[in-house]
Amino acid sequence: LGCRTPLPLLDSDGRVFAILAGSPRDDTSWQACVRDAARAMKDLRREYRFAANPKPNRRGDYPIVTVGISYGGGQKWPSNMAQTKHNSRVVSNILKHPAIKRVAGFINTAFQLYAPDVHEHYHACLNDLLKSDPTLTRPFDNSVFAAGTFNLGARVATKVHLDHMNLATGWCGIIALGDFDPTTGGHLALWDLKLLLQFPPGAVIFIPSAILRHSNVAVSAHETRLSFTQYTAGGLFRWRDCGFRSKKAFENAGLQDTQGGENRFREGVARFSKWEDLMASVLESIKH
Repeated sequence: LGCRTPLPLLDSDGRVFAILAGSPRDDTSWQACVRDAARAMKDLRREYRFAANPKPNRRGDYPIVTVGISYGGGQKWPSNMAQTKHNSRVVSNILKHPAIKRVAGFINTAFQLYAPDVHEHYHACLNDLLKSDPTLTRPFDNSVFAAGTFNLGARVATKVHLDHMNLATGWCGIIALGDFDPTTGGHLALWDLKLLLQFPPGAVIFIPSAILRHSNVAVSAHETRLSFTQYTAGGLFRWRDCGFRSKKAFENAGLQDTQGGENRFREGVARFSKWEDLMASVLESIKH
């Protein structure tokens, strides 16, 4: 399947659980923007001081830089991704880069268009977190995602994996960047759905990455491929829902989760929009 124009993936109830969102239509400046974004990421790789013995990247053999707010994996509370003084300056520069900000903004706009209720759920959670702890810093002021990862290539090809820390009933927004032929490499494989999707530079895809196994097809040796992903850890939603404390602290206070995991998952699925409702909304907006 190709990915230049939007193509939704629907569940049995017609809900959009993933979508090939494509790229902005009739915008000749977009390709220049994504080329600038790729150059900015190459600069990031060159300027960032990686640890001498970095932790293995289970997603693939390439360097990464993570930004934003995290919670999970033993953290006692939500915090900003830790950086050295030098790296903090380098990361700050790329987050302010016009092309990177535009890419983040387009991902956010597409998220709001195709999953408005899920988008609002993320928006409310991020706002609540920032109000509860002024030390937390969002990576972009034009996006509801709490975190992002720069996958720095030079030929990014992820292994089959799940992003199990992300919200299960949420989306991870992914944009492919670089210079490669999308008909021969760079495809996104969704293993549980038995789908192989063309994923050209400048295109955006949204998937529930915590529950759909996915990977990428390698590109040729003379090509380059990078990617940028935006997401929010599921633990941040739990922290907020427990009154801005850990689940353990919540339970130690004598409180109980009356909703339960199954009901919470069902409620999360219900936030995904039905395609027919989205199309009806578009037609209604055109009338006015």
